[in-house]
Amino acid sequence: MSTLMIGLLQILAGAGGFALTRAPLSFVPLIVGFTLAAVGLKARSNSSVALEGAGLAVGLVAMVFTASAVPRLFLLLSGANVERPGDIFVLGVCALLSLVHSTLSIRRLFRSRLTS
Repeated sequence: MSTLMIGLLQILAGAGGFALTRAPLSFVPLIVGFTLAAVGLKARSNSSVALEGAGLAVGLVAMVFTASAVPRLFLLLSGANVERPGDIFVLGVCALLSLVHSTLSIRRLFRSRLTS
């Protein structure tokens, strides 16, 4: 369920970022969000470790590739001037959502391994 919700939040962040800034990098959270939402929808119908692993892989890859925007996002939120603030905001939100998703997925996988 969290995969679907994080995917929908990623879609919302990407669509909102593109609507506000017309930044082409806003498509990164859209792609990640659509992928996570599709995995989340499929996982609702049949719960398998492979689907959770696929969702985790997507989240980890997105987190690694967008992590460089997080320090600049904190600078932006503290009031500093940064270059291309729209891109920084969208990619930073994508990285933070991917971090939350990866953390929840790892906890869920460990919990399922411990109970089985």
